[in-house]
Amino acid sequence: MSGTVTTAGPARVPAGTVRQYLDGRSRLGDGRVRVLLLRAAPAWDAPAVQETAGGLQVRVAVAPSVLAVHEQILAHLDAATPPDPKVLVVLTDREDTDIDPALLARVYGGQIRSVDNWQVVQDAFGARDIDGRLRGETWVAEALLDVAATRRWPSLGKSLLARDEALIRLARRRLRLGRHDTDELGGAAVFDDGDRIDAATLFRWTLTPGGPGLLRDLRGPERAGLSRFLAEPEQAGSAGKIITALVDAGHGTDAAAYAVVCAALWGHAEADHDLYRARGRAERWLGEQPPAQGDELDALLASFGHSGEAYVRGLVDRGEHRLADPVLSRAAQLVVQFGAQAAAAASPLLPAGLEARFTAAGHALAHGAGEVVTDAVTALADHALAADSATQARIERVRMAARLCQWLATGPGTDIASVADGIDRQIRELGWVDRALEHLEAGGDPDPVLADAYSRIGAQVRDKRREVDHAFSERLAVWTADGTAPGAMLTVETFLNRVVAPVVACPGRRVLLLLVDGMSAAIAAELGEELRRQWAEYDPLTDAPGAPARRAVAAALPTLTAVSRTSLFAGTLMKGDQNDEKRLFPQHPCWNGAPAAIFHKDDLRGPDTGSPFSTALAEALADERTNVAVVLNTIDDRLAKEQKLGDGAWLVKEIGGLEPLLRAARANGMAVLLTSDHGHVIERRGTRIDAAGAAVGSARHRSPGGPLASAEIELSGPRVVWPEPGSRIVALREHDTRYTALKAGYHGGATLAEFTIPLLALLPFGAEAPTGWRELGDTAPSWWSADAQAAAAAEAGPGTGAETSAMPDAAGERSRRKQSKKAAPAATEGAIGLFGEDEVTPPALQDAAGPTVGTAPGPDRAEDPAVALVERLMATDLYQAQLDLLARKPRDKSVLPKALAALVEAGTLPMTALAERAGQPATRAPGFAATLAQLLNYDGAQILEILPDNRTLRLHRAQLIEQFGL
Repeated sequence: MSGTVTTAGPARVPAGTVRQYLDGRSRLGDGRVRVLLLRAAPAWDAPAVQETAGGLQVRVAVAPSVLAVHEQILAHLDAATPPDPKVLVVLTDREDTDIDPALLARVYGGQIRSVDNWQVVQDAFGARDIDGRLRGETWVAEALLDVAATRRWPSLGKSLLARDEALIRLARRRLRLGRHDTDELGGAAVFDDGDRIDAATLFRWTLTPGGPGLLRDLRGPERAGLSRFLAEPEQAGSAGKIITALVDAGHGTDAAAYAVVCAALWGHAEADHDLYRARGRAERWLGEQPPAQGDELDALLASFGHSGEAYVRGLVDRGEHRLADPVLSRAAQLVVQFGAQAAAAASPLLPAGLEARFTAAGHALAHGAGEVVTDAVTALADHALAADSATQARIERVRMAARLCQWLATGPGTDIASVADGIDRQIRELGWVDRALEHLEAGGDPDPVLADAYSRIGAQVRDKRREVDHAFSERLAVWTADGTAPGAMLTVETFLNRVVAPVVACPGRRVLLLLVDGMSAAIAAELGEELRRQWAEYDPLTDAPGAPARRAVAAALPTLTAVSRTSLFAGTLMKGDQNDEKRLFPQHPCWNGAPAAIFHKDDLRGPDTGSPFSTALAEALADERTNVAVVLNTIDDRLAKEQKLGDGAWLVKEIGGLEPLLRAARANGMAVLLTSDHGHVIERRGTRIDAAGAAVGSARHRSPGGPLASAEIELSGPRVVWPEPGSRIVALREHDTRYTALKAGYHGGATLAEFTIPLLALLPFGAEAPTGWRELGDTAPSWWSADAQAAAAAEAGPGTGAETSAMPDAAGERSRRKQSKKAAPAATEGAIGLFGEDEVTPPALQDAAGPTVGTAPGPDRAEDPAVALVERLMATDLYQAQLDLLARKPRDKSVLPKALAALVEAGTLPMTALAERAGQPATRAPGFAATLAQLLNYDGAQILEILPDNRTLRLHRAQLIEQFGL
């Protein structure tokens, strides 16, 4: 209400106006006894004694009649003792002509003063004028002065007081809407009066203790006025309109939770009868008079839900769980209250939506690998709650299941051509299968649909692995019995000569040999994936033909530490212990006279708390001539426990001592060889086999005697060195059998997982490689990446499977439309270094006989899927158009096809490795990469990506197929 004088009589003057008015009259505080007459309604409901912001104390009295005015003036001015406070303010509705002139002459200013609220506001803000739109808000002046009386406003410097600025300031101070509001943490609000009040500000305010109550406690006109202002489009808009309605209905503290539910009901869920019923229940939460009706209300709630969901998701993404978790918990309760369970299942924020996505992933997996599974995994990863560590582990298991489906879909054969073929297949394919299966076995899932899918996938994979291991064991039995030399196959007894000796022969090169006891190909695949983020991996076999690859080492038999580890460190097949290893390892001729030392578990302990290594190990690492071997027992120790190995994941930090040893290798310029002595199998519902009176040598092998079970195989020959060289043993050849008591895992058997020893050869990025070492690209099999799965689905086309039969060929149609366009010019700067300084006109990459790819033409090469895809790529008009845009092209027309085929096959390759495979100098690798990116990344597509390390390329095969219409 206004404080201006009108013909209807003076208005009531609030306490804030009185205090603010007095603050502008500095003379009243000069210590004299004074009376101030203010024309106002003679009513006062505040304390009689008031104090202004400037420290002046006054007593306020009312005088409804002339006599009362006279009595108040005389009593104060003629008091026998000085009054306290010395200033009296009398509120009266009388006129100057009603008061005795002699008495009127004794009051301050000699007259009855009239109070103009807007003038007081203008003075309070230091403004030269008031926005006319603001004067139309009759409730604002009183509210502004009420706040200003207790807290001074920052001066405007004599400029105009605009409506929005005034109302923003008022709302922020009345409702304690601080920009960095920390009331929920027990602190004070920090006001930023110039900011607009957006939806996020209001949502956070509803979560502060007592926040919504501040609005409800305001007087009616001010509450209604501020509510209207907060709902304006320039402020919080629809969020402001719904939040203030919720406050009026007593639900203001649940605004954020209500918004999350509204987002599901009006944004994500499919419309049906149950949805409309749930919407009706939710609308009733807005009270008897909702802010809109019908379609307008639907639009309001949809917009409000979108804003609220974005706000709460922001809390989750920033890790503000103190605020987010109670909101989501309350939202789950509202879902039940409104009967909105079906809508909640579609939410990208509610826990119910996450669980629904896990169920959908289970249904997708039930139909095998393909684009549907890829989309299900993507949907899981996109959910707001996916960042939780436990949820991340569940999602990773879904990915692992999808990979296993893709592997099964490739129709993997069970034939093993030779022992060498078996261990090579274990390191490049089956170890990855074991890794994925272990993730599924270790965790399972609480969702019944997903758990059932895991069970069926696991059973299929175990059956296939059993067949492969049976076939391998037959080859192994023949090979060991014949005593055939290993030939090109890398074995424990040839490891030092073939792998270590060439490194030592390089001047200034030292080796750090890390033997992780019990590390399987599956664990090496996982550790290698992590290590490759900071290390470059190489093929260290300098005498191996063919393309570079991660290598496997054949163990001795039985696959025990005392056999294989000693044989590796001694360089000959034998059974021994740590003393034998310490004695024989430094004497091996591979060191060519250089010192070498080996350290076991008991040799690693530091002399004090601050030392990561023992004194002897630290000295050996620092010595510029000494080659070092260290045995790390973490995996083997955990296998010996009686419980399961946990979630199936292995990280570098979980291998005791590995991280500090890698740091030391980096600091001392050492080549790192990470290997093992044998693999292992995990205990997952295994069965114990009766040894029928034969002596049991380990959980997985025994002495001969009695009939052989189908899970057993007899092995003999010079490679069997337990209990003596040339012995005969019976070994288990299935993963889920054992002879001894229950443990976490076992070794000693004849499966590929136990017999195959992984080898990772590592150097820091940028380090010069030993002579003959070749850098590796991506070592994962083609079916491992989601990109490869999507590409397989795209290549298969519609109608080839249950998951894609109903999908239109939209991607192909998009690609055909893109090819019909003229290729956009592309920048050539920095993309021509590969082909030299002279610009040349190349011969066509395609002659009358068709495209030429690689250097091995013929039927075998043509059947290669990577080559076939590149040939289809080169035959497209779009590829030729992109090729024409290159400023300088290679003289050798096989360079680009070689590079493209290598990228398609590997997926991810270091630039130097790609240049090498294309027959180009490594020094031109960055220019080569830029040229290929220019060639493939048509129309802004990120087909060839340069990873953040600026040295690795990743080809997105699915996008390549779509973009070029392949």
